[in-house]
Amino acid sequence: MMQATQIFMAVGSWALLATATLVIATTGPPSAVDSQSVPRTGKEAPQVTNVDLRRIVDARLPPYAAVGKFKGTMGCTAAIVLHPRIIVTAAHCVTQRDGSIKQSNLSFRLGYQAETALGDFQATVWTIGSIQSFRRQSVHDASQDWAILVLDRAAVGVHPFLLSFYSVASLKPLEQQIRMPSYSNDIGDAEVLSVDPACTIRDLVWDALIHDCKARYGSSGAPLLVRDGPWYAMVGIHTGSMFASDEDGHVAKFIGNRAIAASMFADAVVALSRRLDADAVPDVGSAAY
Repeated sequence: MMQATQIFMAVGSWALLATATLVIATTGPPSAVDSQSVPRTGKEAPQVTNVDLRRIVDARLPPYAAVGKFKGTMGCTAAIVLHPRIIVTAAHCVTQRDGSIKQSNLSFRLGYQAETALGDFQATVWTIGSIQSFRRQSVHDASQDWAILVLDRAAVGVHPFLLSFYSVASLKPLEQQIRMPSYSNDIGDAEVLSVDPACTIRDLVWDALIHDCKARYGSSGAPLLVRDGPWYAMVGIHTGSMFASDEDGHVAKFIGNRAIAASMFADAVVALSRRLDADAVPDVGSAAY
């Protein structure tokens, strides 16, 4: 008799308990562990280092000037991608307690640093990957935790990140070559931008990338970046973390953080960029896409 695999995850401030096809969500306190557990495969879980290499960077300088502090239903991180009016973040950052999408008072503070910013913008949700429910959700929905938003005006003098799709087989050899900037609450109370400069993509579980970048509350929506010629390409956005369960189904061991691959939202971003600027379509910029 086949036993259903259980999954435990907490995204932002909400926890989810899932079988292979169903997630039951309950609210959790702000101190709850940001986590998702993965099915046991019999293989030893990849080792995750406890070394924290994050450092505070100047959010006003490239490439980090394309990153900003996003405020929707919670404090998150977002980044400008492909077009100076397009930002991408996690869908749960715009999801309200009743499961609806917040449509107003969505703010993006570009290059935010200690109460200053390169620009303050209002944002409008263009599309999301999937509805993020607090009560009931499929694993598919959890793997589509992304949102594309349009800024009220173009960010001036900022170079948007490129979009790239890399297979896990292509990403795993890039050990310590992925970087993730975020407004993490445990670094300067999210008043400064910090970056983990040496991350690795370790696996693919439930259509999500597993990575070892350090992340806490406020990091949801943060871009995972890889060098692409003279600039940087977004390979995904951070959305949560994962834990493995023991034989009794209890959460036992931290596996790594979870990111939604850029391939999940690349087509929608490209289509929107063409709509915003039909006469001058930005180059996707990466042969990998």
